Amino acid sequence: MFVEGALLSGVTLVGWIGAFHFTAHSFTRHLKSRRWEMSRQHILNMSEAVVSGLQSVVSSVCGVVVVVSCGHNVMRATHSLSTRYAWVMASYFLYDTWAMYQVHLSSLKEGSSSSVKSDVVGRLKSFMQRRTLLILHHLVLAFILVPILIYRDGIGDFFVGCFYCVELSGPFTNMRVVLSRLGLKNTRWYTANGILMITTFTCCRVLVFPYMYLCYGSQHGLGLWGVVRSIPLHCNLGCLLILLPQIHWIRLMVRGALKISRGQHITEAEEKID
Repeated sequence: MFVEGALLSGVTLVGWIGAFHFTAHSFTRHLKSRRWEMSRQHILNMSEAVVSGLQSVVSSVCGVVVVVSCGHNVMRATHSLSTRYAWVMASYFLYDTWAMYQVHLSSLKEGSSSSVKSDVVGRLKSFMQRRTLLILHHLVLAFILVPILIYRDGIGDFFVGCFYCVELSGPFTNMRVVLSRLGLKNTRWYTANGILMITTFTCCRVLVFPYMYLCYGSQHGLGLWGVVRSIPLHCNLGCLLILLPQIHWIRLMVRGALKISRGQHITEAEEKID
């Protein structure tokens, strides 16, 4: 299993990086043909968003397939996608950490901090300071959560599928970045996308947790609080650790939406949600 999974992870890692470069090249050519001026940082930022949106769609499709296939027995029913896509997910989070660093480097090149630009340690330090939460999020998922998803002894594929479905909000969060970089913040497209983003994010990344607990409870004759008390402590803690960043990010989304409605500028942290 490990050799096959590592190979799958390696191949898809190359695929994510290739898609990033292809998208950046395509954006650059299109902008030049239209004679639009855009910084390299913003082009890479949009490219990262497009690849992230692609991963979100693939993850959501896999999640729906697993949930539908395993819904009749949330603990024992199995589907091969639940394990195989975990390897793909690991490669994506490693790729996206690299892609964020590429965007950060381009921002330094276009900035005025020459001392930081020439110092590798300084560049890494500034990157980690600027993207602390997202870096921790990606590394924890890649090196802690993904191995747990892979080595489960075939138990709980339904919940793994639900976990994959949290990415359903991804296309909208990433479209927000693209629309912003294209100067379309004050359009109906941006407003409509924002409404869809907050709605799907709330349903797929926050409400999905009580939904999983209720599904488990319905098959074991337990209420929501009964499930909390009956399942192992590490399961509750794991869900809590995943849920807390989602609450933080939805708070940023709502705050950003309120600022936009008042005609105020939103910060990069409020705009880039992963």
